[in-house]
Amino acid sequence: MSSSTTSYQAYESNMEFFRLFGIKEEAELNTPISNGKWSVKEIIGHIYYWDLFLLETMVPEMKESGVLPDFPDHDDYNEKAIQSIKRFPDMKALLEEFTLTRKELIRKMENLNQEETFTIGKKKRKFTPGSFLKMFVGHDNHHIEQIKNQAV
Repeated sequence: MSSSTTSYQAYESNMEFFRLFGIKEEAELNTPISNGKWSVKEIIGHIYYWDLFLLETMVPEMKESGVLPDFPDHDDYNEKAIQSIKRFPDMKALLEEFTLTRKELIRKMENLNQEETFTIGKKKRKFTPGSFLKMFVGHDNHHIEQIKNQAV
């Protein structure tokens, strides 16, 4: 992310990268990217599930001196994410829900006061909406690199 790109622009750009998988064959998207790793569909489902968590749980608490809840146990939450995407009949349906959720998350976060600071759990580090989202841009980028390195 360059200094001239906001976290919001980067998050939206990452969404567009994931949406490109809507034109791929379903079987290809359900194949693990490497031995012991998730498939592209599972990666996107995992990211979608975290976006949903941010939208429903974290954003409502993003106010001046707010204290966001601690993040759930990552392993447990990721397992729930993988189980949750089984409800989508295909990649197209998952991508539609992912896109709606991400756009709503970006919209709600952009509408927050960008100067207000908050913390997460008992931690002292202060975040603004943009600096908080930057963590998740990094998370997206990690998975984008995984996918690119495997060249689906």
